[in-house]
Amino acid sequence: MYGPAVGTVVVDTADAGNVVGFSWLVPPYRWLFDARAVEDTGTVAFDGRCLRSKCEQDPRLGYELMKLVTQVMFGRLVAARVGLLDLYGTGGTTATGNTDAAPR
Repeated sequence: MYGPAVGTVVVDTADAGNVVGFSWLVPPYRWLFDARAVEDTGTVAFDGRCLRSKCEQDPRLGYELMKLVTQVMFGRLVAARVGLLDLYGTGGTTATGNTDAAPR
């Protein structure tokens, strides 16, 4: 993410096996953040429109996928919150790491 006063800001990091991006799930289905690989990386991309259609046709698939994606989203939200608390509490460092873990 880019902040006019500070330049590029790292909001989160992703490790092997992590999900990057779920804009395909939420209207208007537009990417809001940048992602950059800092080492050789393999990726898998899905056709969002096709996947949404499959989920509409098969509610069980849609429900199972939604459970997985919301766990990722929740983990990222918690990590962002912790990062903001740290940013305003201890002088500007942010928490990074695997945010896909379930809350404890």
